Amino acid sequence: MKNILASLFLMLSVMACNQQVEQSSIRYFDLKGTFETQIKELSQRKPAVQKSVKVGTTTDAQTKVIQDWEKELDFFIQADLNKPAFINSYQITQNDSLVVYKLKPTETQLVKEIKLTLKHGELQRVYALLSDENYLYKTRKEIKADFAQKQLKHYEIDGFQQLVFGEKKAYQIKATIQ
Repeated sequence: MKNILASLFLMLSVMACNQQVEQSSIRYFDLKGTFETQIKELSQRKPAVQKSVKVGTTTDAQTKVIQDWEKELDFFIQADLNKPAFINSYQITQNDSLVVYKLKPTETQLVKEIKLTLKHGELQRVYALLSDENYLYKTRKEIKADFAQKQLKHYEIDGFQQLVFGEKKAYQIKATIQ
């Protein structure tokens, strides 16, 4: 009986520790959770989206229903800073209407900066700068998302990729949710 009680106590202690670790791993704004909520809502609602895609000098614009919101908004989820490797990588500056996470000069993460614009504590805009460079390529993306009444209304991805022996390939995606 003692062994059963001791095992039960140990199991409950481990579970409590795991819950504390999960809760404390959210150091920065929960970008991943915010966009997962939007993905769920948009997948159910299936709104029309005015979307333009520009690659180089070619632009394609159309209104359509997005079938895979998870894939569509993946850039925002990938920019989430609440990953174990990022825990102390960013300087935080904030006031009532703006929160800025800026990569410390000694760090080399893909996400260089995130700015969150708030109005009365409610998220209005997300801006993130992602860039990477090595001896083979250079890439840079600016991603933006606008919210109104806790719903995603507009998003943009503006960036380029360049291989060491190639030309810079610029692209831009703009989408307005109706």
